[in-house]
Amino acid sequence: MNTPNLHTDTTQRVQELLQCPEARRHLTSYGWLEGMPVVFARPAERVDDVMGLVSVHGRAVLLALTDEAADDIQLWHITVPSPIFARVAPLPSEATVRELCVRHAGNRLTPFRVAFWAHSAAINEIPLHPRTDRNPTQNPSTSYNG
Repeated sequence: MNTPNLHTDTTQRVQELLQCPEARRHLTSYGWLEGMPVVFARPAERVDDVMGLVSVHGRAVLLALTDEAADDIQLWHITVPSPIFARVAPLPSEATVRELCVRHAGNRLTPFRVAFWAHSAAINEIPLHPRTDRNPTQNPSTSYNG
């Protein structure tokens, strides 16, 4: 799948989730707030690169992780770096977003740090299962199963 189509599809799917009242309530229980920036990434991207984009916002973000092979997305809440979190060793510069997410899957607000942050931030997975079928005979909107 080419990159522009991938980002367009993922953006559309995230927008559909953000318009669903049940999904919004669920996202809120994991730290999402109205107007929170969304950062899109692929699993193979370097954590340093993605966290550079996260840092630009200066506030917590919703990370939409796109898995092209599975035609799926994962959502993660990432806080701003803060001294309230335990200062952990920085991730290796070659670490990928996939490695970060696998390490923290199923945990709530676990600290992590990249080398250019003085403090750790926290990440937690927002468990939800967007529909990935594209059968036009069924409802094309994203369903929430969390």
